[in-house]
Amino acid sequence: MSHLLAIRVLQVLVSPLIVACVLERCVGGGERLFTACGELLALVPGWPGSMVRKAFYAATLRVCSERAYIGFGTVIVHRGASVGRDVSIGPYGIIGTVRIGDGAKIASRVSITSGRYQHDPAAGGHAMAIPTFSEVRVGAGAWIGEGAIVMANVGRGAVVGAGSVVVRDVPDGATVVGNPARQVASSTRETGDEAASEGGPDLQVATR
Repeated sequence: MSHLLAIRVLQVLVSPLIVACVLERCVGGGERLFTACGELLALVPGWPGSMVRKAFYAATLRVCSERAYIGFGTVIVHRGASVGRDVSIGPYGIIGTVRIGDGAKIASRVSITSGRYQHDPAAGGHAMAIPTFSEVRVGAGAWIGEGAIVMANVGRGAVVGAGSVVVRDVPDGATVVGNPARQVASSTRETGDEAASEGGPDLQVATR
């Protein structure tokens, strides 16, 4: 059975969830059901789990490539997200309204939010204020290390160190570390020729 055919078979198996999420979107019912379905499927372990998550998200997200890997416990919480080809997302990630470019590698326990500002201060701090989401972009070939929190764009071929908190856009090919994340090096890693940086971080990235 080919990879694509397996995705199609799994889409039939999870079709009740897909149909329910499509109806939720059509009636403007928000994303609670979509998120709940994603949380349920996040509990399926191993390679079969990644396959069933791809089957679901390919039918409900803006884009989700059949050549991506989505690890155990990872939830995509907004249907406006897109996942490119050969993307790898490690376990226990939380992905918001994010456009992930081809070949990006995201380690475990990474959170990528839907922008920095989701609650309008003018609303007076009311708990029921409707949040606003903006798209965050992770460029093709970027690496995001273990436990990072990303609230701004990450450029093509950029590296985000483990545990970093990204609050400003990361340029193409840059390496950033820390809280808040600061640039420590630039590289041409996309072409396989990386600039040296003394004391550079030991990055943990998803490699599946």
